[in-house]
Amino acid sequence: MAKKPGIVPKSKADFDAAIAQFAKDVKVDVGIITNEQMRLMLRDAMTFTPPMPKGGGRGLSVAAHKAGMGKLAKDVRRIFIPMDQPRRAMPVIMRRVVNSVRGNDQEGFRKIYDSIDTAKIPGVSPIMRKILQDTSYTRAFAKAKNYLAHANIFGDSGKIEGPTNDLRGIHDKYKAKVGGRWPKNAPSPRPQYMVGTATLLQAYIAERQLKVGYTKAAWATALRMIPPLISSKGKARNYGAYNAPWVDANRSSMGQFSMTNTGNRVSMTATNLIGNINNVATDADMVNIVYGNRVKQIQATVDARTKDHADRANRKK
Repeated sequence: MAKKPGIVPKSKADFDAAIAQFAKDVKVDVGIITNEQMRLMLRDAMTFTPPMPKGGGRGLSVAAHKAGMGKLAKDVRRIFIPMDQPRRAMPVIMRRVVNSVRGNDQEGFRKIYDSIDTAKIPGVSPIMRKILQDTSYTRAFAKAKNYLAHANIFGDSGKIEGPTNDLRGIHDKYKAKVGGRWPKNAPSPRPQYMVGTATLLQAYIAERQLKVGYTKAAWATALRMIPPLISSKGKARNYGAYNAPWVDANRSSMGQFSMTNTGNRVSMTATNLIGNINNVATDADMVNIVYGNRVKQIQATVDARTKDHADRANRKK
């Protein structure tokens, strides 16, 4: 994620110092300021946690949701290839055929022969289609070997398996290998798998897209656990309010919040148990960006209030 323009990463110590100075400058109890800033900080955490649109930030926007939906779909399509999509399926089928024949893998060739209905896959060459439709797989294998000895046809070391209906199991296995998210520009996982139809694959993608925003939702849970500040008129001050239904749809128990008050010191801690998926938070310096944004906003508030007080004083002169 690109850093949001104007935000300099800061540490927790910088954040704590800014809160203490803020409370002193505006002559408000540090516990009240801590509560206010903690709520705002958790909204920032949701904002700067992926998914985000291009350019970073705006992580609670409709554009962020769209980016997350697109990323999930892209990740899934890097694993699975529908057999009824000619532009993708035909080259992959040929890779499997070529690799099995050139590797003298008769068992691998038999699996391809048994599982593929070439009549449903446009784009296969007439010769190869006829070979794969032979009633004997041993004869088809011999024909393919002879044909490929003379034909200039592509092959690839990337292994292809399937067809499979276990999309969730395979997808989850690959997600576990990379901590949940594929790094940007990383090669497609291997092996890839064939699936029966594009409709089946799209239905699976749509099912998993319902979870886009799940990591943000853990921060939202922690935010909801913070006791609201009550104004002198008895109304709750809803600091950190946001509008992202797609995040709230993923109500999560993975967010935690705790608070201690020793009389002269208030300490608040929020935790996201989903964790740092594939180091995306570390790579984006997300935590320190959040601290940096809070320190920046606190200073802006102090400056605005100082200017306001000065303006009032000048008007009285």
